[in-house]
Amino acid sequence: MSQTEFRGLLRHLDESRLLRHVSRPVDARHELVSIMRKVQKGQNEPLLFKSVTGSPTPVATNVLCRRSILADSLGLNLPTLLPDLIKREGQTQPLDVVTDAPVHERVVTENIRVEDEIPQVVHCEEDAGPYITAGVCIAKHPGSGIHNASWNRIQIVGGDHMRIRMMAPQHLGQYQAAAERENKSLPVAVAIGAPPALMLSAASKIPFEADELLTAGGWQETPLRVTQAKTVPLLVPADAEYVIEGYVPPHVMEDEGPFGEFTDGYVAKAPNNVMQVTAITRRNDAIYHVILAGGPEDSTLLGVPLQTEVYKRVSAFGKIRDIGTPGHIFGCVVSLEKTSDEQARAVMLAALAAHPWMKVVIVVDADVDPHDANEVMWAVHTRHTPETGAYVIPRIGSFQRTDVRDAHRGKIGIDATAPMHMRDVFRRRKFPGIEALDLDSILDPLRP
Repeated sequence: MSQTEFRGLLRHLDESRLLRHVSRPVDARHELVSIMRKVQKGQNEPLLFKSVTGSPTPVATNVLCRRSILADSLGLNLPTLLPDLIKREGQTQPLDVVTDAPVHERVVTENIRVEDEIPQVVHCEEDAGPYITAGVCIAKHPGSGIHNASWNRIQIVGGDHMRIRMMAPQHLGQYQAAAERENKSLPVAVAIGAPPALMLSAASKIPFEADELLTAGGWQETPLRVTQAKTVPLLVPADAEYVIEGYVPPHVMEDEGPFGEFTDGYVAKAPNNVMQVTAITRRNDAIYHVILAGGPEDSTLLGVPLQTEVYKRVSAFGKIRDIGTPGHIFGCVVSLEKTSDEQARAVMLAALAAHPWMKVVIVVDADVDPHDANEVMWAVHTRHTPETGAYVIPRIGSFQRTDVRDAHRGKIGIDATAPMHMRDVFRRRKFPGIEALDLDSILDPLRP
């Protein structure tokens, strides 16, 4: 069964003993994100900070930090996550428009100060200041009226003034460019603490002409509950924790940044669009959501849609066990039940063509977990034949951000599968009874 509310997902994680609580006061400037980062590097658990300096609002972070949590939030089984998502993508649901919306329990339309309404979380050492990093931006195309949902970093400047990163080829950037050509402002709403299906839809790679609110309904298998925004002509998620409404004026740019981005480096200060806030609506007991760019939650939300796009391309060439993006989303690992040596190369080339960001593709056998970087590197070290199993495609660009695109030219595919005639030689060891072992009942306690 899908979780159709952000707080419903938190409650489910809490009941499943997966949500870790932090009760002691935590500083919103650096300390909160540093704690999150240390947890991500260790046990990687969802976190709920109950006491954040400068704000009465609790903060949830690292919520969708595992692929299994995302699958569970949509009522899906992990082994069939990708084909099931592809199936649901085509089964869109109409919107459920409601008038009594929890997100409108508190409405601020005058004397707006964004910094008074949400925790001022600063992530990295050189960041320009507090940012909204878990806001789903919602807009309508000025011509077609199709809804777009997307993830965009937003710098909090002060009062009713924010700076928002949006540019083509991202769909929201295309919407803004279309409005600007007509010298019009683009209405935008930023939903924080959105339903899981909408968060996934905002990260998806569905076609430009597809409506991402309807797609979210398909992924959760029930219509997305929406309500009319208070000050902009948009429908917004009725069950979100917060919605920030406003307009992006045409031909107005301001320096935004620097900001610690998902490549684990900084995006330098550069001109970006401005958002003029006209309303902040929220639940009375709202929970603020924070995502660390490039952290496990970000990688899950960005990685799974990329994995589905690769799956669409490669499934025609053979039986795919699963697809992973360990390390980073500028490449993938395809686990293939190989029936011929030619299959691996066909799968590799199809995966490299599935999305521009696919720079490094590794194909492994079905006995290798494509989500485990150690397993993948083991396959490369023990089964890859460099003389015949590496395929370099020169001069093709992948990640196109101007400051780093020269480092992302060319693509490479690596066949890390065992040759068919040597399958017996590469058969992996087994350890009888290992699955049934309970180490807590076997190992002595640690000495005090």
